[in-house]
Amino acid sequence: MKSKKTVTDELRSSNPGDINMPYKNIMADIIAQEIIDSGIKIPSLPSSAEHLMKMVQQPVDKIDIIELEKLVERDPVLFAQILNLANSPYYGTGIEITGLRTALMRIGLSESIFALYMYLFKSALPPFPDLSGFSDKEFWEESWACAIANRRLGDPRLLVESLPGELYISGLLQGIGKLILAVYDPAAFNKCIAVARKTGTPLHEAEFKIFKTTGGLLASKILASWHLPEKICAAVAYWPSPEFADPEYREIAALTQFACSIVRLSGLVETCENTPGVSTSSALADLSNTYLLKNGSSSFASTGKQYKIVQEIVSLLENHFDLVNKEKSENSPDKNRKEKNIKNEKKRSLKRETEKHHGFTENSDFFSWVRAFFK
Repeated sequence: MKSKKTVTDELRSSNPGDINMPYKNIMADIIAQEIIDSGIKIPSLPSSAEHLMKMVQQPVDKIDIIELEKLVERDPVLFAQILNLANSPYYGTGIEITGLRTALMRIGLSESIFALYMYLFKSALPPFPDLSGFSDKEFWEESWACAIANRRLGDPRLLVESLPGELYISGLLQGIGKLILAVYDPAAFNKCIAVARKTGTPLHEAEFKIFKTTGGLLASKILASWHLPEKICAAVAYWPSPEFADPEYREIAALTQFACSIVRLSGLVETCENTPGVSTSSALADLSNTYLLKNGSSSFASTGKQYKIVQEIVSLLENHFDLVNKEKSENSPDKNRKEKNIKNEKKRSLKRETEKHHGFTENSDFFSWVRAFFK
């Protein structure tokens, strides 16, 4: 048997809050089993997801394009998704693509697999209920942003063991617990949101107060029933508190926590806890308290490297959202475009007001402010 008891005892002696972890796990097991037994609202993943998962856990040079082609060809819906993506303004060059191989090459093997995986999860899972101004749209925007940020942390130059594909899936699924709790008991989860926003309490702590467990732990049980790799299940379970994870899974949990903190700092997406740009100081404080930055022995110990990574990921997310918003704008009916433009302008206005409050008005000033933190 693995040294779980020894690790748990060690953690328990260093952090009194660890005493709650066994109880949280028990409650997560109970709720997960209730959901699985009921068979309602949380369906199984399609068989193609298992094959994609095997691919995503490989380095890109090991991915078999012929195998991917066969997988996509067997599913007309996946085939259509790849063609639509390849011909979208995000990847399009003005020349229509009708062949699968050409579409895969235009998008890229890794990007194709990631896009298919996001589609499969969005199709399999129920929509996020509209609660306290947080809806299905915001949920998947946040999940996608965390996936993009987390994948960037898998750069070999950062000397991490986790593969970019594993990090992408962990980032994409890190919030699944919120969705499951919201579907399981919308009224109770709405209280979690209210507590988190009113008190500034992290959402996972608010979840424990009301559900006596956390969404991450609950999600890990559901994902395990879908036969997802234990490493990804552990990342989803423990990313809010990587120190609780077994040593072999601590890195991926910590990287996922760091990525999610950067997404929150960027102010580009709405979260259950807040809205874009409202609490930049709070987001920066959260970043400083992440396991990676507090662990001086990690490859992220250098403050210069920390700042550079944050800057690169925020810029990467801004570019991604600019391209996606452009695509949505071009595909939107004219009568809806005006409303969306007004909404986007309100978001930009809110961000400008927040930046003004913190003493910076341009992106360069924002990064200067962040850089000052890392000195």
